Amino acid sequence: MTTERELELALESVIECIMDHGQYPANGRVEFDLYDFLFDNRDPSYALEMYVAAMSSDTLSFDIRVERERKLVEAVLFKHLTGSELVAERAAEDAE
Repeated sequence: MTTERELELALESVIECIMDHGQYPANGRVEFDLYDFLFDNRDPSYALEMYVAAMSSDTLSFDIRVERERKLVEAVLFKHLTGSELVAERAAEDAE
């Protein structure tokens, strides 16, 4: 049986992998795809906003926008994946 702490660490690890690689796991058969998740769960206008920010010559503004978007996506992933089977499996693997 996994502990609450093991589940927390597994959740952090899964989200970090997703944010770094756009999927979980980083290699092998994909169990969670960030593109598909965002496509299904986010207003697509955010992508156009990011594109416009990227085309702007104000790079500081773009960096701020990217960081804000990353934090928002991390929060949505945290809520979505808390209590998920994917995280429970990861915690069990890590506990072995």
